[in-house]
Formats: sequence, C-alpha cells, structure tokens
Amino acid sequence: MENGEYSYLYAGVNREYSVDMTLELYHDSNGDGIFSDDEQLYKHEPDELQWWITGFDPLVQNVKAEDLQAVTTIDFSSFGENKDIMLDSFREFNAGEVEWDIPEKDSGSYIVTLTW
Repeated sequence: MENGEYSYLYAGVNREYSVDMTLELYHDSNGDGIFSDDEQLYKHEPDELQWWITGFDPLVQNVKAEDLQAVTTIDFSSFGENKDIMLDSFREFNAGEVEWDIPEKDSGSYIVTLTW
C-alpha cells in the first residue's frame, strides 16, 4: 500500500490499447465433451473497450475445470489504423497455436477467438 492506496501492477496498464472483447463460459454438464449453447454459464459482452476480460458466476459452484470451456474474442479492428499491423504481429507470434482461431490475412475479419 502506498499513501493509503493499494498499488496494483495492472494500474499502470496503458488503456490506449484497449479493444472490444467478449467472454463466454460453458459447462459440459453431461460429460460428453461437447459444449453447447444450452450449457452456457456466462456471457460477458461489455460496452466499453477492455485491456483484460474476466468473469464468473458465483451461483455456479463445485464445477471441475476439465468440464469448463471458455471462449474469448478479441476484435483487432478496435486498433483503428493500426489494426493490420497489430493483427499481423499477433498472427506471427501465435502461429501454430491450436487454441487460437486467427483469421487469414486479407480475409476482412479482425476477430480472433481463443477457446480453452
């Protein structure tokens, strides 16, 4: 604590680089390994730009991590004139990572999806 205020690492994040993000959480309640819309526990689509997105439903408890699936989207068009540069860098850095669904170059899409 500094000067009566808590000092957090994230307090220094440059929010200039915030983007549109969403988060969905699914629970495989019947154990079939298929996550469907009727098993959606949580959906967060904030109106404001995000630099980090998180969430939970306190009413859902005693769920095993292996029975959960999170789907996060990041809309790189939020970077304005730098969207192509940012997405190209992201594409290069995450090439071959199966968790990421990254649109092909020149596809016209700027939405990246992480499923984990």
